[in-house]
Amino acid sequence: MRNQYRLDIQATGAAGPLRQQTYHGDERLEVRDLSTRVTVRVSARDISPYRHTLLLDGKEFRILNVVRQL
Repeated sequence: MRNQYRLDIQATGAAGPLRQQTYHGDERLEVRDLSTRVTVRVSARDISPYRHTLLLDGKEFRILNVVRQL
């Protein structure tokens, strides 16, 4: 479980339930940069709730929290 990151996410524009997704730190995820609006692939360890929106299966998710799991 070392080098795992738990992302607390919620669908953008929805008041739906909070989801938790866990990723290995080296796993590359598709995100949209909030300042430039550019879609890029970033390692899970480099994701920031202040800079990124997570893209999963064509849907946008707000990143509410990133927790490193030891």
